[in-house]
Amino acid sequence: MKIIHRYVLKEMLAPFVFGLLFFNFILFMGIIFDLTELIFVKNAPPFLVGKLVLFTLPSYLDIIIPIALLFSIILSFGRLSCEGEIIAFRSSGISLLQVELPIFVLAFFLTIVSLLFSTWLTPQCNQLYHKTYQQIILQRPTLQIKEGTIIDIEERKLYTYHLNLENQEMKELILYEFLPQKTQLFPQVTFAKEGRVENETLILRKVSIYRFNKNYQLTKKGEANTQIIYPQNQLDKKKEREKSSYEMSLREIKDKLKEKDLGEREKTKLKADFQGRIAIPLATFLVGILAVPLGIKIKKGAKSISLGISLIVIIAYYILFLTGDFLARAGYLPIFLGVWIPNFIMLAGGIWLNLSSIRK
Repeated sequence: MKIIHRYVLKEMLAPFVFGLLFFNFILFMGIIFDLTELIFVKNAPPFLVGKLVLFTLPSYLDIIIPIALLFSIILSFGRLSCEGEIIAFRSSGISLLQVELPIFVLAFFLTIVSLLFSTWLTPQCNQLYHKTYQQIILQRPTLQIKEGTIIDIEERKLYTYHLNLENQEMKELILYEFLPQKTQLFPQVTFAKEGRVENETLILRKVSIYRFNKNYQLTKKGEANTQIIYPQNQLDKKKEREKSSYEMSLREIKDKLKEKDLGEREKTKLKADFQGRIAIPLATFLVGILAVPLGIKIKKGAKSISLGISLIVIIAYYILFLTGDFLARAGYLPIFLGVWIPNFIMLAGGIWLNLSSIRK
């Protein structure tokens, strides 16, 4: 029996590794363009961008592990079924449950790994990602400048209509800034025809300066050919930012829920996040129950078919998860029920498929 168990696990190993790499690459493509833009367009330090990549990868693993496991089981058991090896096992008196035993053990182990990532490692990486990104921005505040977006540069707010990413040249800029006077109620408004970033210095050209008078009317106070703004490093000035739920471990979420001044909406959100961080990793074990009979019924060993079926199952799971999560947060369902609905459905489907396969 141990030989059969090793044989089954060996069949799954290569597809599982392929699934991890493939699905990780697919999800990582969603942010790779932003990260490469930081290096090649905005000249951010490559070392810090590399840290962003490192901190991003673990955030996907609690999602990728069940997808890769599902893909590897469907592919390997589809091939075993297609080539008649499942029938040979049964003819030798080996039941389907005996063949599935190493799958259950592997799925249990991967569930523990997923829980470790979801409850502790991923929140830590999310927190480090945010701190590293903040460090890049604070060291080089002008990296924030985007076309058609109001951004903060120290005590100023900047808006630019047109931005050339290659040379950081801007056109039609508006700068709002509050002057030191205590009596000032409205910001000074600066209009500039052109702007440019040089060595982390913002240079404005063809500048017109406006202020509000006593009658709250905007009046022109002066013109200048050039205005230079020197952003300062604010690393020592930044305030401690409150963690989001995605940066909290489960223990931190539980402690947060004990706070008396916590609003009802925030409490519901934290409870839903808490349940979701447990439900999604546990879906890894349920995949082990569902995927074996599913692969046997399909009787195909092609990677494309296995990939397609894996994606269909996972997409259906996440649609149900997001729907239940939304209904729970909106108060239409109890939080536990709303978050765990897809797990219950997957468990019921896995039991039904196993019983159906065993009876044959």
